[in-house]
Amino acid sequence: MKTSQHILLSVVLGICLAAVAAPPAALGIRGARAPAVEDRMPLSKRLLSHVCGCSPRMIGRGEHFFPQSVASGDPKPHSVILWARVFDEDSPQADLPVRLIVVKRGLFPRLVANKVLLARNEYDHCVKVKVDNLSPNTRYFYRFLYQKDGRVYCSRLGRTKTAPAADDNVPVKFAFVCCQDYNARYYNSYLKMLVDCRDLDFIVHLGDFIYETSGDQSCPAERRVEFSDVGGAIPLGTPDNTYLAAASLSNYRELYKTYLSDPIIQRTRERFPMIVGWDDHEYSDDCHRSVATYFSGRKNEDNPVRRRNAEQAFFEYVPVGHGLNVNGELEISDAVLYPNARIYRDFQFGTNLHLVTTDYRSYRPDHLIPEDAFPGTVVMDRATLEAVLTPPVYDWLKDNFDPYFPMETDPVLQGTIIAIVTQLYMMENPELSEPEAYAKAQEVVTGNISATYINALFEVVGYPPPFDETFIGLMDRGLSYLYVGKQNLYASSGSRYVVVKDTYDLLAGYLYYASLGASEDAFGPAQRTWINDTMNGSSANWKVLASSVSATPMILDFTNPQIEPFLPPDLPDAYRTRLSLNVEQWDGFPNMRRELINMLKGIPNSLLISGDIHASFLTDHGDGVFEFTGTSISAKVLEDEVMGFVMSDPALGQVEGIEQLVAMLDTLLQVSSLDPSVSPSQIIYDNTGSNGFVVVEAGSEDLTATYYHIAGEEAFTCYYDRPEDLHPLFETTTFRVQGGELSQISP
Repeated sequence: MKTSQHILLSVVLGICLAAVAAPPAALGIRGARAPAVEDRMPLSKRLLSHVCGCSPRMIGRGEHFFPQSVASGDPKPHSVILWARVFDEDSPQADLPVRLIVVKRGLFPRLVANKVLLARNEYDHCVKVKVDNLSPNTRYFYRFLYQKDGRVYCSRLGRTKTAPAADDNVPVKFAFVCCQDYNARYYNSYLKMLVDCRDLDFIVHLGDFIYETSGDQSCPAERRVEFSDVGGAIPLGTPDNTYLAAASLSNYRELYKTYLSDPIIQRTRERFPMIVGWDDHEYSDDCHRSVATYFSGRKNEDNPVRRRNAEQAFFEYVPVGHGLNVNGELEISDAVLYPNARIYRDFQFGTNLHLVTTDYRSYRPDHLIPEDAFPGTVVMDRATLEAVLTPPVYDWLKDNFDPYFPMETDPVLQGTIIAIVTQLYMMENPELSEPEAYAKAQEVVTGNISATYINALFEVVGYPPPFDETFIGLMDRGLSYLYVGKQNLYASSGSRYVVVKDTYDLLAGYLYYASLGASEDAFGPAQRTWINDTMNGSSANWKVLASSVSATPMILDFTNPQIEPFLPPDLPDAYRTRLSLNVEQWDGFPNMRRELINMLKGIPNSLLISGDIHASFLTDHGDGVFEFTGTSISAKVLEDEVMGFVMSDPALGQVEGIEQLVAMLDTLLQVSSLDPSVSPSQIIYDNTGSNGFVVVEAGSEDLTATYYHIAGEEAFTCYYDRPEDLHPLFETTTFRVQGGELSQISP
């Protein structure tokens, strides 16, 4: 009798769980193809009334009490993390009890969880819980229920799926995404995924789940983040166009609340479990550890408190396993926040897929060239270069290096340069007082200084250069920051972006071996050891390493004979060389990247997936190791970012034909990668002008990756009420990896 009652109640529960799902008309999306979790079951509230102890008439929809809807994440064979946020405007500071109901659908749907949780005010009324004792490779449906004044209010229906058991030979299908900027942009890529890719097992989010800044004044109000705690934020921009960067816990929470108010990202999280990592924007653009980079070295931006605020909001709003107590419920303390947070983890999906996710931000060192590096500083003198290159090679190459002058040998000249540099510091950093600028100039104008830079300084102020060609011909030569591309006292250009590749790689190699690898240890020793052990110990058919940033070499070889004819005649000589476009990603750590790729080459069927760069690449790293880099869901595409950089440069922006050169970015990057003496890896496919996502299918014989692309400008148009219009705007390209070989199978 008890068994019969249990079956009956379970059936009724399955019916009532699905029954109160929002109909398509409520989604703001027309037609039967609306991407909501399906609801084709008869209406019944009988079991909910039994569970909650109230009349069926007192049960109804309660989406307004769950303003960010529901979500699931970190699927394992026997567990998954479920999430919701409950908010009652009548009790904004109170802890709110909420009930979680989970059902396994089948011929006889079965109740698997009925749990009361507390949405605590100290966690912004978020609830996150690990549900255990689940069956592998199984879909589950769930709701959160909030009771008020005798009525029970239901969240929308969530759907999730557990991973296959380790010995289960089933194909696995997932999408990976990144970079979902909200300000002035729409999540049309997610909408396409919801309509066309309903059979995904899960989604991997590689990072930039939020962008930490509010919209600037050009951003429309309906698609802009607003901070209530303005005083707790960091003002950025210009006096004519200011915006804010999150710093307080309130700021970061409001980012998640705003992003998750979007109906399409809500439907996506309702439908698919997500495995989410972070990159930089969850904290701060181009960050390393707890250091931000907004002011390019003009001030100290190391802010551990801000970093912990960012991490707390992340753990509150994202269904990851970190931030749970021994009972599997949300609990956050300093013990789980920076510098103690660990989000690198791995997931096995049967025999066919082992996913290893990494953390590039929490342990990495600073960029090799500081944003406030003095351009004239010689970082490798003649003796160092001879030790690295050998004297014969130095003699052969010395004309390519920078002549330098030892400042202490001429105190009068040194004093003059200090005076000039003091004025430069005051011009480029208004926050410095004159004594502070003078002290800074004294600090940098010492030791060996680039004669090229000294002569340029004198010319700028109208003085005759102190060194003529004869004197320069007698000087020793070394490597200065100027010769790596650093031209200004404070700048990301020549530091994080657009560096001279050959000299940068030389400096990187010297620092790497001098520091025993510490200069490029992006993962940190513990994570690096864990990655090596996990990847090498895996028996899955496909071992996929997820990196938030791309390992694809992004080189512009303007010395390549196939490219030189397309260069504008007026392109400055400083750019007629080999340039690394972005050393914020793995190009900035070339020696550690080589070790990482070499490790993967020793592991059969190992691949990389990556993001961050707002462009798509398929890269052949050699020996059967391929990397699939996915573009942004909605953030500004790489081609537009490069165009913005070029047009903001006083010299480059005036070059006739420069816009046509930028329009060739795909070709320039691909052709530049084909020379093995220039690039360690070859770009097989690239797209720098589109948003989108990538769908991967891993089977026992092969792995396919399909790129979905839509033109970047379409992110400014909302297609939420007309998803059918998206079909002709998207293009797909599919590749297969099988037996260590790559082939294109569409279009």
